[in-house]
Amino acid sequence: MTDSNRLDELRAKYRKQWDLHQFIADQNSRQVKAGKQPSNEQLINEQRAAEAVVLARDELLASASSHKS
Repeated sequence: MTDSNRLDELRAKYRKQWDLHQFIADQNSRQVKAGKQPSNEQLINEQRAAEAVVLARDELLASASSHKS
């Protein structure tokens, strides 16, 4: 796998994690706006999705940084 392919793969992974987090956060936000409290499971899912975004971002940044050297 070339460096470019690896970066493309990591960008796609990051984008997928970002989109999933945005979807979950949006659902939870809509519940709050409707006067309902998201369940603990929904809040945990949002937190896990946010953590996955951070991990994917860090992996992407580390790979991009190592390719600049």
